[in-house]
Amino acid sequence: MNEDLEARIRTRAYHLWENDASPDGRADEYWEKARRQLEAEGDPDLNAPAPAVEQSDQYNAIGMRAEESDKSEDIADT
Repeated sequence: MNEDLEARIRTRAYHLWENDASPDGRADEYWEKARRQLEAEGDPDLNAPAPAVEQSDQYNAIGMRAEESDKSEDIADT
């Protein structure tokens, strides 16, 4: 985890903790809550881009060419 991201999570967790009357023994809970909030907000360090997936009709849902998929089904049927 890079230092900038860690600092943003720490700051957010501290503010969440303060707003909840500073309860003892729940640091991990607030850290995770802050991390999830930043992720939901689209923090670029937490949201790596998804790998590109071929969207043409030549490929099935698992990224296999349609004709390759048909061959594997033929093999499974034997």
